[in-house]
Amino acid sequence: MTGKLPYLNIWDVTPCSIKIEGGMSEDGEPVELASWSGKVNYSEKAKRVQDKDGRWVQLAAVIHVKGDIIPGVVFKGGVVTITGLPARTITGYARPRNPDGTVNHTRLELI
Repeated sequence: MTGKLPYLNIWDVTPCSIKIEGGMSEDGEPVELASWSGKVNYSEKAKRVQDKDGRWVQLAAVIHVKGDIIPGVVFKGGVVTITGLPARTITGYARPRNPDGTVNHTRLELI
């Protein structure tokens, strides 16, 4: 079985801008790797998850973006801005793959 799994564009209705950060600069500021803006599938979600430091945090929302935001780059976090809502911090991400190995969508977990 080869091919691609469906990802319907009609699910992406919320305008959003995403700034991806990775590592620290010499001054201690986060380094911006990339920025992306467009429409996403946004859903609010109340769930407790454990962060990388072992603390329990309240997950506020999940975003699904068609394809790969920044292909092949491992990032540390970032900030998501959605019109009418406060800026949210990215705590985790996933890139589910199609049977042919390409990225179907990017899933960002926000607090």
